[in-house]
Amino acid sequence: MKTLLKEPLLHFLLLGAALFYFYALVSDNQASDHEITLSAAKIAQLNYSFEKTRQRPPSKEEFDALVNNYFKEQVAYQKGKELGLLDGDSIIQKRIQQKLEFIVEDTVASLTPSEEQLTVFLTKHSEEYRKEQLFSFVQLYFNLQKHDDIDGEMQTIVAKIKSLTVSEQTKENLLSLSDNIYLEYEYHNMSFSQVARYFGSDFANALVAMELGKWLPDIKSGYGVHIVKLNAKQGGELQSLAAVRGQVKQAWFNQQRQQTLAKFYQRLFVEYQVKQI
Repeated sequence: MKTLLKEPLLHFLLLGAALFYFYALVSDNQASDHEITLSAAKIAQLNYSFEKTRQRPPSKEEFDALVNNYFKEQVAYQKGKELGLLDGDSIIQKRIQQKLEFIVEDTVASLTPSEEQLTVFLTKHSEEYRKEQLFSFVQLYFNLQKHDDIDGEMQTIVAKIKSLTVSEQTKENLLSLSDNIYLEYEYHNMSFSQVARYFGSDFANALVAMELGKWLPDIKSGYGVHIVKLNAKQGGELQSLAAVRGQVKQAWFNQQRQQTLAKFYQRLFVEYQVKQI
């Protein structure tokens, strides 16, 4: 049974049935443009909509009003079509597109992904489900506007730092080599997202690739450039399916909806011979 539910052919059959039901509701069993009837399905839909809004069934007078309004809507719609009022109406066209896509996407909601499917999905998108990395580092800031040869100067400063003994590499001594800014000299257990938000994504990505304990020049941020030493790094491990099941399952459903919609439009493009002139 589970194998059958995974078959793409079954999905398209279900989609076809859903679209047939949709067209039945829209047309409401109209024998022609000048014959408008009210089906049992539409009556149930009118009752359901009223009860959902009012939290009670409609009275006879209220139900008669619902039916009367429905017929008004239908005859106005039919007359509007005859008069060409719908032609080129982008709002109506967009609304119909949204309804169709909702029906197509709704067929995915009945699917139940297996452990194997979720595991395969997690493996393919593993980088998105790593634990966030935490960084501890020190930085020396340099204003590009104040230096003619920033690359050469930074290399000289890195060499000077390396020549200092551990006891000489104090905060005061090192800050004296850099330019002034309101940034902190040292940061502890700062997450990747925090670093990216505060310094920029280039700076955060540089920390990911950086070796511990080494002073590295020319680390760019939104402020300018920095000489940085990474003192500690943790996190970044791939998370298990059990730890991120909810996120993976939702992402799997989103992918299925996108793929189903793509196939649906491919079929429609062929059916209506879509081409660019």
